[in-house]
Amino acid sequence: MRTIQYGGKLLPGDFIAVSNGNYLTFGWYCGDGRNTLQYYMLHGPQSCYNNYQTFLADPEKHRYHNRYEKGFTMKHLWKAYINTVHRTRVMKIQHPETIFTDQDDIQAYEKSKEVLITLNFIKH
Repeated sequence: MRTIQYGGKLLPGDFIAVSNGNYLTFGWYCGDGRNTLQYYMLHGPQSCYNNYQTFLADPEKHRYHNRYEKGFTMKHLWKAYINTVHRTRVMKIQHPETIFTDQDDIQAYEKSKEVLITLNFIKH
């Protein structure tokens, strides 16, 4: 568990905003690594799930056909990380659905959240 200035204690599954250079990245906090903060980026879970759907459509033509022997799992999701973790570089967002105004961002949030709920990473 990590404590940040904006939002307090972070638990896996908390939605966060991360300052990356001159822009913000959104995603779900996964935990800490070796001096890193790890998270699933906003579009990541849905993109990984789309790869799995492509595999299901034609497993023999998929270049990584051995990857999905046990189905779609958390191991198939990519993690992003930051390695200069400061208390003010990350913000916990309690109600992410209220911050997005662009329809593409709203859809990405909803679809990725659905994937993470299906994988039991986050609760409703």
